[in-house]
Amino acid sequence: MIQVTNIQDLKTAINKNGEMVITMNNNDIVIMKMEEYKEKMLEKDIEEHLLKSEDDMKHGRVRNAREVFKEWKEKYGI
Repeated sequence: MIQVTNIQDLKTAINKNGEMVITMNNNDIVIMKMEEYKEKMLEKDIEEHLLKSEDDMKHGRVRNAREVFKEWKEKYGI
């Protein structure tokens, strides 16, 4: 177990060990590098979109891609 007494020690510990969990009175606090946090948030966002897409497919909320592209071509010329 690492004991940290100041911010510089905390920075050093995070740089050395990556993500850290700090526990105080049975409450957990997670500290991690910003880069790691952004990566986790991106993964979470992708997972949420994939789950929504699967739900859309399951409930028939889909359209044929050729029809959509045809509409775009007519409407936007692309």
